[in-house]
Formats: sequence, C-alpha cells, structure tokens
Amino acid sequence: MAISNQDDDLFKNGDIQLDDEEELEEEEEELEEEELDQLEKENEEPQEDEGGGEPEEEEEGEEEEEEEDNDNEEEDNEDEEENVDIEDAESDIQRPPDVYGTQANEGNEDSHNNANVNQPDKPISSILEKTNSSISETHKERSPREGSPILNDNESKLSNFYNNLNIKSKLAESYNITPTALIPYSSQIYTLALSGDSKYLYTGGDDGYIRKYDFFASVDGVLQLTAAQKHSMIDSVTSGGVLSGYWENEIPVKKSEISSKDHYDMQLSPVYSLAIENRSLWLLSGLSNGGINLQSIRHNEGQIIHHFKSHKDTVSTLALNQAQDRFVSGSWDKLINFYDLNSGHILRSFDGATGQVTSLEYRPVGGLDIEQIVQHSRSNEEDDDMDSLFGDDEAQENKKENAVKNDSTSTMIAGLDSNIFHSSSIDGTINIWDSRMSQQALRIKPPKSTPPFSVSSSWSVDGDSIIIGRRNSTVEEISLKMPLNSSGETKASKILKFPSVSGAVTVVKPLPNGHHILCGSYDNIRIYDTRLYNEAHKKTPFLIIPGHHGGVLSDVLFDPTYRYMVSASGNRGFQGTSTETCLVYDVEIE
Repeated sequence: MAISNQDDDLFKNGDIQLDDEEELEEEEEELEEEELDQLEKENEEPQEDEGGGEPEEEEEGEEEEEEEDNDNEEEDNEDEEENVDIEDAESDIQRPPDVYGTQANEGNEDSHNNANVNQPDKPISSILEKTNSSISETHKERSPREGSPILNDNESKLSNFYNNLNIKSKLAESYNITPTALIPYSSQIYTLALSGDSKYLYTGGDDGYIRKYDFFASVDGVLQLTAAQKHSMIDSVTSGGVLSGYWENEIPVKKSEISSKDHYDMQLSPVYSLAIENRSLWLLSGLSNGGINLQSIRHNEGQIIHHFKSHKDTVSTLALNQAQDRFVSGSWDKLINFYDLNSGHILRSFDGATGQVTSLEYRPVGGLDIEQIVQHSRSNEEDDDMDSLFGDDEAQENKKENAVKNDSTSTMIAGLDSNIFHSSSIDGTINIWDSRMSQQALRIKPPKSTPPFSVSSSWSVDGDSIIIGRRNSTVEEISLKMPLNSSGETKASKILKFPSVSGAVTVVKPLPNGHHILCGSYDNIRIYDTRLYNEAHKKTPFLIIPGHHGGVLSDVLFDPTYRYMVSASGNRGFQGTSTETCLVYDVEIE
C-alpha cells in the first residue's frame, strides 16, 4: 500500500517508528479509517456560513470571553456612575466667594477647612434642594463624552431675576407701600440690619439683646397676630415676626476684673448699631462703653470672636465697605475709626467731626469726583454764584493743569465707594471723608436759617447729592456740584417742607428711581415726589405711608430688590418717645 504525503510528514517528524512492513500496513489502515470517520462527521455537522465560520468550540469560547468582558465593563460603568453621582452632588453645591471676595478652594482639604466660611447663599430656593431631589437627575446633567458637568444655570437665573427686579424698581413711576406684618417689642428699637439674601432680619434695642427673625416666614404670614396685638394697627397688618434666635450684647470683662470666680454678672449694653455680613456669618455690634463686638451668627450663635476697643463713648453707627473686609465706626466721642478686619487694627482715625456722630454711609458708585468738588468749593468765592461745577471754563482749565502737575488726582475718579463716605453730626454738620486722608475732604455746615440738628443723612441714588433730615420738619438736599454759594455758606438745592406738627425728620432714604425720597418723622412716614417740587404750592407733593404714627423713627431699610421695607421706632439714646414696634411693609411698584 502506498504511503501518503501525510505519512511522509509523520516519518519526517519522527512521530511514527515501524519495525517491519506489517506494522506499517496496520498503521496505514488505521489512518485511512480515521480519515473516513472524520469525513462522515463533517458531513453530518451543519454547514457554516459562506463567509467561512469558526468551529463551534471556538465560537463558544469567544462568547464566554465576550460575556466576561461585558460583565467587567458593566462593573466599571457602575463604579464610574457612583463616582459621577458623588461628584455631581458635590458640584451642585456652588460656593460663593468668601468674605474678602476670593473664590473658595475646591480641594477636599481646603473645602473642609473652609466649611465654616463657604456656605451657600440662596434666598428662596436653595441649591441643596436640587441635590436632595434626585441623584439620577444630576447624572443627566453631565456630558456623556467628556464626563464633565454642564454648568448649572440656576444661580444665573436667580441673579437675573434679582437684576430684573432692581431694574423695575429703578424704572418705577411710583411706589405703593402697605404694612403687612408687626413685630412687637418690649423696648425701644435702635437699629435694624438685613442679611444679603434677605432671609434674616436683625434688630437691636435698649434692652441689650440682639434678635434674629426669619424674614421670609414673617412675610409669608406663618405666625398670626392676636386680636390684642393688632388692635391699634390697620387691617392689612395680620402677621407677626417669627423669632428664630436671640442673644446678649455683652460687654466683655477681663478675668482679672471678675470679683468672684463662682459667680459672674453679665454686663449688657444697649444695641446702638449693627452691621451684618452678607451671608450672615458674623456681625458687628456697637456698645455703650465705646467697644465693638465681632460676633458669630451661623456657628456658635452670639459668641464673641473679637472685641474692638478704641472709642471712649457710645458707638452709634457702623458701616461695612463693599468688600466687607473693612469698616468704619462713628461714636459720641466725635471720633471716626477705620478698621481692617484682616488684622483687627485701626488703619486711620478721623477726628474732624464737630459733634456726636449720628450716621455713616459709603458713597454709591457713579458719583462726581471729590477732587473736583473740593477745588470748586475753594475757588467758589471768586466765581459767579450762577456758575456750576461743569459749566465753568476756568475750573475745567484748572482741572487739566492740576491733572498734569499731580498725577495722584487721577486715582480719585468716580465710583470710589470703598474710599469715600460721609458722616453726619448731631449739630447738623456733614463731613465727606476719604479713607486715605485723615482730614475731611469737604465740610458742609447747616445753613443759617436751619437749626443745628441732624440724626440721619443719606447719599442720593447717583451719589451727587446728600439728603439731610432736620429738626424743623424739613429735608435738605445739597448738591455736590455747588454746595456753597458765593459767600462760602451752604446752599441747599432743594428744601422739602412738611407740616410743622410732623416733628423732626429722623430718617431719610432715597428710592431707586431717583424721583422719590422716603422721609420719616414723629407722626408719619412720607414719600416725597421731587418732580412736584416746583408745584408744591399747587398740590401736595408727598404721600403718607400708613402704619407708623406717634413715635420717633430710628431706622428704615429696604431689601435688595425693593419689594419689602422695614421700619423701627426708637430715640437711639437721644430725646423722644417710642412706639416700641417694628413694621414690615409690602412695596408695590407702579
């Protein structure tokens, strides 16, 4: 029998060794039988696809490998989804800039260290509600290709909503203000403060306690007044203030001054002034002994973190700058101090006030250049009384010459709200200060026909005028374009007159449209329309706001959107009686 090529290969490979020819023939027969059996099996098996398939065993092996790969991929995807969900929940909590305007670190260690500072600041709808709603929804907000989170526009929408409200308030023709809530008090109220998100209202008064109210709950009518509480109020006042906390305005005492170690008598001071950080992390409160307490609010409520001791008498007013890293304080000792909150030191002291300091306020952005005002007031004696600050050609030429000689004046441009502020004194004098100079930039004395009195003053909306409340039932508006006449005396551009029985004007606030001024007197709160100033002899140029009546008004404030107003009654340590009430008003823009 002939030997096949396959057998030749077997011989060549040395796989089969034969001793004789018989064994070789037997081997050939066995091989032929095996080949026939293999051909029969192949004919019985189903034919593969025309493209040429692999054997079934190899296909099963590949299918098992594919199933294992799919299982591994699913496990990896589940791990990635869990990591993505955790990152989404963390990324949804957008932290605002810290107290000094820098963005908080996003690292785990830095965010843990700054947990007390970086708190979400949302007035009505919190971002935490979104993270708690559904983790799957947050996963949908991620880019499937890159895995990075898509920017959440909730913050921008809320910011745009507030901006639209502010624009509407500036374009308003008139304001309809109606009281809706009453906060009964047991003492005179000296000061008010509202957090930046309008969530909390803080009050301080003669009893020495700082009270914290939930402003949203108070406005929404969560707590209703009793019949006895709203008996003397108008029908629209039905809600009461929702108190969420209170603490003492304590005067710190050294341990060496404590007589007994077992017993400590806390010394309380009336709350004459308050200044609140925008996110309600801390506040500043003025004391009767000349000290200022820096107290924590959100964490360890009411704990004194630092005590500033520089004044010798009552700290009557406080004002934070725009960055909230510095503040100014005014006192009855006729001294104004400028503090740095980073170091706790006094950067500068201003001692040019001629009486007890009653109010302080930073200048709004967009006003005139203070250097121009000072130059014009000094050269006003040689100029014509009819000339204005912008219409005098000689003043413009002098301005150009001074700008060439001294480049430092170029830094004093319009909008320096963090450096320029004004103060009012009880004797009626107004001083304009620059925090970079120890002396006042401009002093405005009361006119000859005006009694020496002022407990409230405010900048106009554009920062080009100062509005001053007087004791003779009048409000003076002094334009910084021409504050003095030819003889060097104060010249009021407008004098708003009220009935003589209305009493001293203790609160003045300009409204954002620039045409209305809110004036608070002993009898009522009025809104004066300055567009009717020249027609005051023909028709009444003001409207009376119902609610407050028969007491000295200590403070009035608006929320940032000018949808709500709050008023308080108290004499702030001066003369006068109080109604011991705090009213919340609803402002309708028309």
